Amino acid sequence: MSFIKNKTYILPLSLFVITVLTRLPFMSKLLYSWDSVQCALALEKYDVTVHQPHPPGFFLYVMLGRFFNLFIEDANTLFVLISILFSGLAVVAIYYLGRELFHEKLGIIAAAIAITSPNIWFHGEIAFIYIVDSFFTTVIAFFCWKTYKGEHKYIWLSAIALGIAGGMRIYTLILLFPLWIFSLKGVSAKNIFASFGVLLIVCLLWFVPMLYMTGGWNAYKEAYRELLLLTALKGLKEQTTLMRIYSSPLFLFLLYGIGAGIILLVLSSYSLIRQKKLHCLDKHKIIFILVWIMPSVFFYLWVGLHPTIPGYALIILPALFILIAVSIEHTNNDLKQLIKKDLLNSIVLTIMIINSWLFFFSFFQTSYREIKDHDSNLSIVLDAIKEFNPENTAIFVGRSIFYGFRHFQFYLPNYKVYQVDERIDSSVQNRKQLWAMNRETFASEELTIPANIHNIAIFAFNDVRDKALEAKGAQLRDFSKEAFLVSGPITLVREIYPHLRINFDNPNGP
Repeated sequence: MSFIKNKTYILPLSLFVITVLTRLPFMSKLLYSWDSVQCALALEKYDVTVHQPHPPGFFLYVMLGRFFNLFIEDANTLFVLISILFSGLAVVAIYYLGRELFHEKLGIIAAAIAITSPNIWFHGEIAFIYIVDSFFTTVIAFFCWKTYKGEHKYIWLSAIALGIAGGMRIYTLILLFPLWIFSLKGVSAKNIFASFGVLLIVCLLWFVPMLYMTGGWNAYKEAYRELLLLTALKGLKEQTTLMRIYSSPLFLFLLYGIGAGIILLVLSSYSLIRQKKLHCLDKHKIIFILVWIMPSVFFYLWVGLHPTIPGYALIILPALFILIAVSIEHTNNDLKQLIKKDLLNSIVLTIMIINSWLFFFSFFQTSYREIKDHDSNLSIVLDAIKEFNPENTAIFVGRSIFYGFRHFQFYLPNYKVYQVDERIDSSVQNRKQLWAMNRETFASEELTIPANIHNIAIFAFNDVRDKALEAKGAQLRDFSKEAFLVSGPITLVREIYPHLRINFDNPNGP
């Protein structure tokens, strides 16, 4: 009862409840992305070597999913509920951090902006890890700021939070490690070494079980090496011009997050420059925020980020929500001098209304429209595939994050499903190819087609449309301007995907 009587908990509890209640009616119905399905498959069998999930593993996220799985059978539902839970926790954490950095009112404003942020709201409605990432980012920043200010007892909590965040998503640990190191200024050498020990112990508590479930260090290392060579390091080698840097989608992802708040951010910055008041800014807070966000910015710009995953920005957005809150307060103070009226609440409410409209009605990647369209389109495609007999039909799926091999594997377990991945790189020329049956993933150097398979259904994209049109016996069914279904005899696979390593068990086959 003392908890309820203590009014200091009413506001954060209200923020949590409001966030949760605004998410529950709009939950996605199907697993959203490739990564979402891989985490769902990992509920039954955790194995990084076959990308369940992909390296580096998201170990604690999957284990949290397994705990929820004890009570909730549907994988998408349980992971979306995790997203909703952490949405509420992230908003509360943003409130506390804003209050700690500045004051109570600013913390409330930052939390209010976060509740209606299109990017935050979107990731609270789908089965994706990034909203969890946003919560731990904010908590780590909170503990680091406390430590930086001289409250050194928080060094232990910051180390624990950083270690747990690494177990959820290891890149969070890497990208926030500079902030953690920065916060140790003034801490005794003894406590610094001890905090490193705490961080190491927490990491080992999830890293060792992850290695065990993966098959040991060598298996994990090879899987991670293959992924890096195929994605990040390959992209880094190609980073030869500034044009690639400036064309990064990072700005759009951040814009999806702050929405209408960008107007206040620009106006406030302009006002400070025009009035020559930049020197009035607290340099310690500015440096702290820069150390927080710049490692992520540089990493995403130079190493790269996938142009269809706006969740990458969620490690940066909590800092921007607080800066927007500061901007709103500064702009309101300027307006009060001009019109002698306090417009703070009106400004905040206007931004919240605009951002809510952007989430529900815009064509942003982070809109409710996107969620509904994905659920609808994926359902249509799956129903079309079900028209084929699983006893004699193989499913081949082109590369796609949102309608890919993993989705067909998960939702059509009775079919043999093969991944089409023709990416060729000298460093990964022996890369194994994936196929699945009964939701179990197999990796082999070539795809073997059983003798009973006579027909094929290929869910493909425009990159192979010309080949499909020319293929003998091919029947095409369009789903959109980019995606279509090709069906016909199994021989079509040779014509449409000549570079795939395929072995036919049927002696009369091609």
